[in-house]
Amino acid sequence: MTSTPEPERASGPAATTAPGEPARGPAATTAPASGPGAATTSAGPQPLLVLVGPPGSGKSTAGALVAERLGVALTDTDAVLAERARRGVGELFIDVGEERFRELEDAAVTEALAAPGVLALGSGAVEHAASSLGRYRADGGTVVFLDVSLAAGMPRVGLNAPRSVTLGSPRALFSSMAAQRRPAYESVASAVVDTSDLTVEQVVEAVLAALPGSRG
Repeated sequence: MTSTPEPERASGPAATTAPGEPARGPAATTAPASGPGAATTSAGPQPLLVLVGPPGSGKSTAGALVAERLGVALTDTDAVLAERARRGVGELFIDVGEERFRELEDAAVTEALAAPGVLALGSGAVEHAASSLGRYRADGGTVVFLDVSLAAGMPRVGLNAPRSVTLGSPRALFSSMAAQRRPAYESVASAVVDTSDLTVEQVVEAVLAALPGSRG
């Protein structure tokens, strides 16, 4: 079944390479936080934490706050792809096709797994990154699966920019994708947080509690 990327997000500064191709230089991230609540432990050569899950589960929103609490940067692979291609991920998916899109996504994931901070993976990226995430966990990394029910996830997705590659019923597509990807999410997860009935702050606390030593 043809899969689709997450809802589009605003892209960052224009890349210096041709659209649809990897940019040169560092991946797009949000700046590390400082001040009260910032982590004092120096970041290692891999992410402190990786977030996976379906659209609407809160990976980007909660991920940014978790990164702020830890005093590190957030890398969002969808945002990286959008910045490099100078277009939204939905548009990129249509323009280059799924095979090329997944190649670009895989490259972004590989780079991000070799960098410090907090990493939020696009909803479909985990299907191709399971082996890499397995090695990451074996090296002591933490992967948190942010789960969400259909009833809770659909309204959240609807508040974002509309999908560019939605065919038929958005509800049916959301349900189908979630069911298809669930085994992959579960197989790579160190911990699962159901965000359906939680506030963003509660999600952040639950994610931080999943870290070794509960750094939150």
